Amino acid sequence: MSLPYKFQTKHTLFVLLILTPFLFYSQSDIGSQSHKTIALSYMEAYGDWDFDTMKTFYAENIHFEDPTGSEVFNQKFDFNGIKEVYNFFRGVFKNGFENERPPYVDFRIEKVFESGSFIIINSTFECQLPNAWFKEPSSERILISIPFLTILQIENGKIISHTDYGGYDSYMKQIQAQITNNKE
Repeated sequence: MSLPYKFQTKHTLFVLLILTPFLFYSQSDIGSQSHKTIALSYMEAYGDWDFDTMKTFYAENIHFEDPTGSEVFNQKFDFNGIKEVYNFFRGVFKNGFENERPPYVDFRIEKVFESGSFIIINSTFECQLPNAWFKEPSSERILISIPFLTILQIENGKIISHTDYGGYDSYMKQIQAQITNNKE
């Protein structure tokens, strides 16, 4: 026994109306979770100072910039493409440490939120820097702990943009306080 066409159409429309929000929610939730997972894995590599792993997350046309770093250090912190971005990170502490890695570096993630293809991460960056960078040669280290905002844009499972904003005023104050205290 076949149902009348009018009933079949209404029944199909009803099922579509009920299921459509769930289908979209499910697809959106899967995509968002995927972006967040990628971002957190990337930040874990960043906190481990593991640039080889970070590079695996990059899209070919990756763009990195840190406008706050450019302003404070009066040099370019704006790079494009895997090779440039990777080489920048590899060179950050070049000749500053054994194995070119600080003895202590950490990103503590405090808050993560997402909007479409963007993942926004509030964190605290901690690191030990050579005291010799800031005063007479010395084997002492300076500990810095500064707030960071990182914005990642992810498309097709790869990071296409990484923008950092650092609290470099705090960074400079911490260095100055430790240099002054170390002189006494």
